[in-house]
Amino acid sequence: MRIAVIGGTAAGPAAAAEAARQGAEVVLYEQNAHISVGACEIPYVVAGQIEGGVEALEVLTPEEFEKSRGATVRVQHRVVALEPSKGRLVVESLIHRSRHDEAFDRFILATGARARRLGVDGEAAPGVFSLRGLEDAAALKTWLDTEPVRHVVVVGGGFVGLEMAEAMRDRAIRATILDTRGRVLGLDIADPMIAPMHEAMRARGVHVRAEQVTAIETEATGRVRAVRTNQGELIGCQAVIVAIGIEPRTALAESAGVHLGETGAIAVDDAMRTNVRTVWACGDVIEVPRVVDGNAVHWPLAPIGRRTARVAARNAAGARPADRFTGVTPSVAVRAFGIEAAHAGLSLDEARASGFDAEAIMVQHWSRVKMVPGSKPLHVRYVVEQGSGRLLGGELVGAEGAALRANVLVPWIRAGTTVREIAEEMDLVYNPPIAPATDPLRIAAAKAMRSVKGAGR
Repeated sequence: MRIAVIGGTAAGPAAAAEAARQGAEVVLYEQNAHISVGACEIPYVVAGQIEGGVEALEVLTPEEFEKSRGATVRVQHRVVALEPSKGRLVVESLIHRSRHDEAFDRFILATGARARRLGVDGEAAPGVFSLRGLEDAAALKTWLDTEPVRHVVVVGGGFVGLEMAEAMRDRAIRATILDTRGRVLGLDIADPMIAPMHEAMRARGVHVRAEQVTAIETEATGRVRAVRTNQGELIGCQAVIVAIGIEPRTALAESAGVHLGETGAIAVDDAMRTNVRTVWACGDVIEVPRVVDGNAVHWPLAPIGRRTARVAARNAAGARPADRFTGVTPSVAVRAFGIEAAHAGLSLDEARASGFDAEAIMVQHWSRVKMVPGSKPLHVRYVVEQGSGRLLGGELVGAEGAALRANVLVPWIRAGTTVREIAEEMDLVYNPPIAPATDPLRIAAAKAMRSVKGAGR
């Protein structure tokens, strides 16, 4: 069995390693010079917090991967055509500028996602950056190290934009976030929950402006000098970081006859197989079912990439019994400006859009026993189904104790746990310097029992 894996970062190497473990002959193609990169660590490298700098982002070199994982790696090779009916790829060597065909029995697409662009004049100017890979991180860090940068405009108030704004302040560079919603943390964290983060940002001199970039102005040298907004503002800056989300790289798949799903990512079954018999897909390029409601979502994070990669590889390699992907319970967290924010499951809007009769309740409690030094306020918000009292989602924000408590919510949401069960049956850790006797998660559940119709039964 000869299998081609197309793409690196998280999913591609995981798929290649698993297929090789299953006994297949595996070749991994990546158009860049690196295959295994810690992309989520980029803000901390840029801030200068990680020893070793940009080079530390490379988890395994191609040579290390070949030796330890048993797959052949071909970096700086771009797959320009996938022809499943002929069992072959057309591959371009970016070093030698030559093309050749290669024959395979099966194919695994792990082509990932690209950063969304603003689509405005001046976006290609020196000093404008998006962050997806090691090369992007190196380019931004070099710019900040060598140019007289005093002010950076970060476009997008999501988790990456927030982390990059903090990285700028850690470098003593002024930062402004532009987000059309005039807030940070995206739509996963509800408006009533974001005040602690906004307060912490303002204390560090970072402001969020509800404006949209309409153009990027440049100096005579071509370097960025300002952004123009839909409010008629001209904001002077020496760098722009675009963090408005990502989109799956599907061009190769589409040209091979692979179908996309409703999210615009590749549609796969629970074996990670596409509509083309010899093609599987995984990672940031696919959509996956959400456990709570069964809806397809595009959830491009490394843990899901690795999960789907292993399933795709085992099935492409013919493992028996076949492996199945059981769906995702979306969860995400960030720590910035001394505040943690986390989300798991469905937001209230998502729950209602999926047909649930849902309500949200919010409480404020303490991360530890209140009298213990270091105890901080912790905000908890639950999304609960009316009648059944089933927990559908949760959000936590506070100076400590938010992110890892969100991990506790994931199995509860996945299992359909009710707020009554959480309030009355869950034995959570109690230790004064770690957690209060009645944990904030149980406090929120008890309030939901009183506030949500039918939740107390």
